[in-house]
Amino acid sequence: MTSKPWGALPLSRINTIMRSSSDAEHIGKVSSHMMTKAAELFIKTLTKEGYRLTKNGKKLDYKHVAEVVNRDDRYEFLKDIMPKKITVAEYKKIVAKQQQDDATSSDDESGSESSTDASDKE
Repeated sequence: MTSKPWGALPLSRINTIMRSSSDAEHIGKVSSHMMTKAAELFIKTLTKEGYRLTKNGKKLDYKHVAEVVNRDDRYEFLKDIMPKKITVAEYKKIVAKQQQDDATSSDDESGSESSTDASDKE
């Protein structure tokens, strides 16, 4: 019995993901192996780039990988599912600014409507 190398993705899992596509009618053995190897290389590249951002190179955290995703245009497709990690205080500032912007824009709209109503009455 041969053992899988460390970090190898399970071929059955890749096959299941590939079969979930409505475009795939038949999936050959070679294409499954190629997709598995491509996914392994992708993960390896992403984690190596994340390790470069660590200070001592001992621990890879979410923030390192998220930083790589947000810096490099090659990973733009991951930005929605892997946003940059922020603190609760930063989140509260963002929400407050959005609420302030929404209030300002709604005041502008209501102000322009009232001036339009006044000109209609003349």
